[in-house]
Amino acid sequence: MAQRISGAYRLITIPSIYKGLMFSLGADNAITRYVDEALQPKAGMKILDVGCGPANVLAYLPAVDYTGIDLNEKHIDYARRRYGDRGRFMVGNAADDLKQEEKTFDLINVSALLHHLDDDQAVSLFTSLKRLLKADGRIVTFDNVWLPGQRAAVRLINKLDSGINIRTPEGYLGLLSGLGFDIQTRVFHDLLRIPYDHFIMIARNS
Repeated sequence: MAQRISGAYRLITIPSIYKGLMFSLGADNAITRYVDEALQPKAGMKILDVGCGPANVLAYLPAVDYTGIDLNEKHIDYARRRYGDRGRFMVGNAADDLKQEEKTFDLINVSALLHHLDDDQAVSLFTSLKRLLKADGRIVTFDNVWLPGQRAAVRLINKLDSGINIRTPEGYLGLLSGLGFDIQTRVFHDLLRIPYDHFIMIARNS
């Protein structure tokens, strides 16, 4: 993982602090709109949430077959305590630990993860995730982004982010190049209470 984890950055690995920070910034609105406008889950879908953290998105989903996977054991423990049998929560790496579930997922959520991965790690992840998708499945990603003429406040916040691989839209799209996806993109400028820009990719099996 390409990210800052020392000093004050270590605090965001603590579920209660991470969740409190995100919701103070307006995460409720952000997740609601992301789910409604990008993820668009349907009841009964089999959904994989990669880098799920404390599984905040699960509270916004209909009745689905949910699997959340994350390397942070504290986040997974928190999700298990909060959601119980509403989902399956795993400590691990989706690229290595779900190979037995090839072509079974309708929807894969990759939210706020790519800017923590270098290019090789991200391409390897997408290659693995494509094998887990059903023929008509989708991968949806959500990350902060560098944009031309970006507001100074957004650029400053990006520079302070714990993830060190924030990309331009072209940089994110390049991670999916050659993998056989049809890709739609969208940029949000108003999901949080602070100035911030988010880039979304919706990748469908073609």
